[in-house]
Amino acid sequence: MGHQPKFQIAPLAVAITTALYTAPFTFAAEAPAATRLEEIIVTGRKRVESVMEVPASIQALTSDEILAMGARGMHDYSRFIPSLNVITYGAGDTVVVFRGAISDESSELAQGTSSVYLDEVSVSSTSVQPSIRMVDIERIEALAGPQGTLYGSDAVAGTLRIITKKPEMNTFDILADVSGRNGSGGEDSFDHSIVVNLPLVEDRLALRLVGFTAKDGGFIDNVFGHTPDSDTTGKALPSGFGNLDNADFVEKNWNDSEIDGWRAALKWDINEDWTATFSALHQSNKSGALNDFDPFVGDLEVVRFFDDHRDDEYDLYSLVVEADLGFAQLVSATSFYDREAHEVYDNTAYNHQWAGTYCQTYAYYQDYLAYLGYFQDPDGSGTVFWPAYCKAPTVDGDFLTVRDYAQDTDRFTQEFRLSSQGETLDWLVGFFYEEINHDYVYDFARPTRSETNPGGPGTNLYQESISLQYFEGVLGQALPNSTTYWYETSKTDWEQKAIFGEVVWHATDRLDLTVGGRYFDRENRVLFWTEFPRGNLAELQAGLPNISGSEKEFVPKVSVSYNLTDESMIYGLWTEGNRPSGQNRGRGDPLLPITYEPDTMTNWEAGYKATFADGAARISLITFVMDWEDYQIEIVDPSVAACPLDGPSKIAGVCGQPWQNVIANGGDASITGTSLELDWAISPNFVVGFNAEWLNAETESGLDLSGDGLDNVTSGQRLPLSPDFTGAAWATYDWPMPSIGGSGFARLQWSFQGETLSNLEHRSTSDDEPNPRWKNSAFNIGDFSIGLRNETWEASLFLNNIKNERARYQTGWGLFEWAAASVQDGRAHTVRYTTNRPREFGVRLIYRWAGN
Repeated sequence: MGHQPKFQIAPLAVAITTALYTAPFTFAAEAPAATRLEEIIVTGRKRVESVMEVPASIQALTSDEILAMGARGMHDYSRFIPSLNVITYGAGDTVVVFRGAISDESSELAQGTSSVYLDEVSVSSTSVQPSIRMVDIERIEALAGPQGTLYGSDAVAGTLRIITKKPEMNTFDILADVSGRNGSGGEDSFDHSIVVNLPLVEDRLALRLVGFTAKDGGFIDNVFGHTPDSDTTGKALPSGFGNLDNADFVEKNWNDSEIDGWRAALKWDINEDWTATFSALHQSNKSGALNDFDPFVGDLEVVRFFDDHRDDEYDLYSLVVEADLGFAQLVSATSFYDREAHEVYDNTAYNHQWAGTYCQTYAYYQDYLAYLGYFQDPDGSGTVFWPAYCKAPTVDGDFLTVRDYAQDTDRFTQEFRLSSQGETLDWLVGFFYEEINHDYVYDFARPTRSETNPGGPGTNLYQESISLQYFEGVLGQALPNSTTYWYETSKTDWEQKAIFGEVVWHATDRLDLTVGGRYFDRENRVLFWTEFPRGNLAELQAGLPNISGSEKEFVPKVSVSYNLTDESMIYGLWTEGNRPSGQNRGRGDPLLPITYEPDTMTNWEAGYKATFADGAARISLITFVMDWEDYQIEIVDPSVAACPLDGPSKIAGVCGQPWQNVIANGGDASITGTSLELDWAISPNFVVGFNAEWLNAETESGLDLSGDGLDNVTSGQRLPLSPDFTGAAWATYDWPMPSIGGSGFARLQWSFQGETLSNLEHRSTSDDEPNPRWKNSAFNIGDFSIGLRNETWEASLFLNNIKNERARYQTGWGLFEWAAASVQDGRAHTVRYTTNRPREFGVRLIYRWAGN
């Protein structure tokens, strides 16, 4: 990443502090405002209504709240949405989980259980979600629980909606927002943005332009060290392991990221009844390493053997047409979304684990045709070997490797909606069409350096490896183009058509009954291609056969709400969400089915919402039970195991089959919980808030992941990444400052997340387990800000992560590194803790130019 000048915050900090100290605290200078909370308007149910009138779980953050909390991305504001857990591995590499509904911590094949929308457009991806920068955002809406009726198959557990600000007619505005941060040993960071609202034709045409650039400075150091030279499980490793080091890749603050983007929206009020809004967006994230460190190396330190990096870009174009037809409101939303991401990361420790396990006896067993896959030592010890894992030129040689992954997702959607609100009935009907093309290319374990070859641009170290010698012996031919022992690519196409609707019957002045549903017709096609090793076969051909499937499903919704008073309500809700079925790779004769079935989330929910103290306070209390039937989970098909020596080398569905990750229907799970939200304006100047969720998410049936008849997942097992408690509290205080024609303000905010598990399968953290299940410890993070503002400008100082807390979002990633140790460097294990930014102090300035 490019060098950035040191951001000098001291002079500005002195100026703001002086102004705060010398300005008179004359509360009597202004008449006190009414002590009422601002009403929050939402559109999560595809209609305009108050958040307190929605008979469902929905939390909304307004633009003022987003500004006050200093949110830059999902990881910032999700701390204050108790039903939402966001794990940010790095820029653009984010997992979104509602109500603990997740079965696999790192699936690259299954669709997620939670959807992310930007305005009317779904930007959800198969594995990780884009990190949308919080610039010129109108509000955020978090709809917890299945949203299948209105938001489709991506919304099994919830939907996150990010709504941008729209062009305003007859108003000229320019808003500049700049900030800088630095902190505990990390690199300087900044966020700069500008928003321009341009009236082009009076009462008819307006344009809104947004541009932003930011740098999240790195805070993790890649320090000097050697490759692992020992294994905690006690197995012998090649004698050369530990000879190579990472001297060429040592770097301070190596996980920095640069974010650049723009948005444009053109709004045309065609006449009094018709409006069209065209929007375009581009965002680019260029980042170094991910946000993880190894405590066995040091605090915020790692030992890695490559210059890790990730590039993530996406473009979005949409056209929304709205019309008043007299009898109903029409909305047409057309969109195209394209996302491309490419990452290259060191995976030397992972490949050392398998090379140490499988390749050492290569010199003794070179009968290629007898040992085409995993095979057992003929001496009867039961030890399994496979020379394909030997990436070095010699059996005892050391080596470095990387994994190279690129994906491309295109999504086209068209939705039409008609809706009407009347005295007795409100109704909504719609049609939805979607096409998704998701492609990826994966080069796994490409050698980058050996003891005899330093590598470099254009160097193909795989040509020197024992792994290649093995494959050339098996195939009986030279493979001069091979670059790695494993290459795969996949092309998946989805087509979906759906009709949906809701009817609200106002049975009395206080009683409402809502009935809705969505009917899906979905098809998908999968083309999966493997080269083993890469370069020995022709490139992917369009004429290769696809594996295809289809399904038709209906998801219902029923709710009843009753207004106890004009300011309070109770409700009951039953909804379902449905994640689609799909097709597995089907290489060889695997144990698990080629087609996996849809999973279904059924939600029973009851809630109480009220505004009290003459509008100064509001409360929302919701309890829910969700049954998750046939949840989907990504696993390695068990039939990859080596067959017994006294039988055939391959048995369909049992052993000797090709390695492959697949999606399986794992079983059933239950998620129960209670959420609480409370906001209270104690005075016109002092507002406090609190929210929390208590959650119990666990399996209801056992699951055999290895095919040996024993349950790796037991009934009653907690689901991964699902804390049993999350909570947040905040307080804001404003005071009038006539000397600047405005006010001063201060905010203190704090969030807490309970302990989570890293994955579903139970594995111990003993030395003889290279891939354990981890307990991610609980953490709490607090922030403080103070500043001045008036109608034209705002200046503030802020302190993020007051305690310098090390959050532990995730551990390990299932990379089999725990057994990797270094005697010469004093590293007892290798592990990854995905964490948050350390303590940072910063300054923010906002200036507005307004005209007619």
